[in-house]
Formats: sequence, C-alpha cells, structure tokens
Amino acid sequence: MASLGELVAGIAHEINNPLTGILMYANMFADDKRLDENQREDAQTIVHETKRCADIVKRLLDFSRTSIPDKRLKSLSQIMESTLALVTHHATVNDVEIVCHYGVNLPDIDVDPTQMEQVFINLLVNACHAMPTGGRLTITIRTDSKRDRLITTIEDTGQGISEENLGRIFDPFFTTKNQELDGVAGTGLGLSVSYGIIENHGGQISVQSVIGHGTVFTIELPIMSLMRTFEETDLPGNVSTV
Repeated sequence: MASLGELVAGIAHEINNPLTGILMYANMFADDKRLDENQREDAQTIVHETKRCADIVKRLLDFSRTSIPDKRLKSLSQIMESTLALVTHHATVNDVEIVCHYGVNLPDIDVDPTQMEQVFINLLVNACHAMPTGGRLTITIRTDSKRDRLITTIEDTGQGISEENLGRIFDPFFTTKNQELDGVAGTGLGLSVSYGIIENHGGQISVQSVIGHGTVFTIELPIMSLMRTFEETDLPGNVSTV
C-alpha cells in the first residue's frame, strides 16, 4: 500500500501539469466570441471533462497521503450534523428521508474533525446514490460502554451490494458505480480513503448488505476521553480515602 501510494502520488503530480495547461486553453477557447455555437459547446465539453480529470487526480492525491490526524476532543454527533448540512441537496434530489438517532450523553472523542467529515460525506453521498428513486437513510450514534467504543451506523434502503463486490468494497480504485447506467462517476477511492482515516483513528469500519434491501456501514471509534479519565483517577493526587 505504501509503494502504491508513492506511485499514485508521482503519477498524479505529473498529470496535474498538462491538465492545468489544457484547462487554461480550453477556457480561452470556450470564451472566444469568434467561435460558432457548436465549437464553443465542444470547448465547454473539454473544460468539463478536464475538470473531471482534475478531480480524479485530487482524489488520487488524497489516497496517497498518509497524513497524521489532527485530533482534538469533539462531539461526533455535531460533526455528523455539520456534514448533513453539506449533503442535504443530494438527499433532496434523490427523495431520501434522513432519520437520526443520537444516544443520550454521548462523550466527546479524540478525532480529526475534517477527516471525519470526509468519511461521513463519502458514506452519506454513496447512500443517496444507492437510492435513486427515494428511500430512507438512518444514522445512529451510540455508546458501547463495555468496549469503550462509540458506534456509528449509516443504513440505507437502497439497491444493496452483491456478495461478490462486498469483499472488495474498500479496495483502492474499485467501484460499483456505473457511469452509463447510474449517471454517477466513481473513482473507487472514497471508501479506501475512509478506511485509512478510520484506521488512523484506531477504529474500524465494516459493511453489511443485502441486494434489494440496502446497506449498513458501521464505524467503531475508541472513546479516548474515558480512557484519559481512568488514567487520571489512578494518579496519586486523585486517590480518595474513606
């Protein structure tokens, strides 16, 4: 994976340079009033497709980076709410109802808010795409006090994922999205990047799915704040006597 990351980073950087030139000249042609309407439309197509290539390169670079999370104590439910504000459009367009269940007195945990938002965006947008004719998206965040874990589940009532594809869902560059059939392009990097982020947080991400019934993604993250509290109570200055 490390070697693959280095290879991808090198290729992505090399591709970026010519893409920048293509995009610049394509924009110039698209804005040239001397061209007839058909030619300008062709130029706009070049601009659109070049931007799509640039987005793929960006995703490749995101995948290749092994950035260390900038962790701080944050409320996971608040991060989820902030993410939902960004993906509301996807849900509305696909006629998806969003239902949230947050546990009582959820503890703050050590996470990188930006990276966790990236994970949630990937999962929520994927879920909306899996329900093109409408459905329900259920988000649950609860505490597993026995294992000191904060459990987040994202469940959709979409098309589901075949057993054959389920084992490869977190593989880099693997995607179940079909541009021609679904109208949605997939680079196959969103879930692999999400997998790496959760692992870097000391957590786990898993998936269950049934064709025609939907998919459930489960994220488990350690409750570091509880561990810190336990450690502090062991300090001599915090020992209480009866």
